[in-house]
Amino acid sequence: MVPPLMGFFSKQFVLSSALDNGYYFMSIIAIITSVISASYYLKIVRLLHSELENNLSYLGSFETNGTHVNESAITSFHSFLISSLTLIILLFVLKPSLILNSTQLLSLSLYFN
Repeated sequence: MVPPLMGFFSKQFVLSSALDNGYYFMSIIAIITSVISASYYLKIVRLLHSELENNLSYLGSFETNGTHVNESAITSFHSFLISSLTLIILLFVLKPSLILNSTQLLSLSLYFN
């Protein structure tokens, strides 16, 4: 249930309509299973990230004139990108109507000229 991926929007619409129709128990179960599956997905991402970090630290470290230099794998651009995407996700979680209304207007303007 990651926001930029396609499964997130379908789950959000299903959960939103379930909550609107009073299916609270089903919505809670769906959210709990999504959190459990996200923990498994994050374990895989963490494993991939640690392997990448180990490979980059091996490739990024080199010696210059007898001194050992280690380049950082995450640059300031990557930090900015990660923080920006995290803020967008938080905005979508806290205020989904803002983004959903704008996408609805865009889709209406595209398909119904």
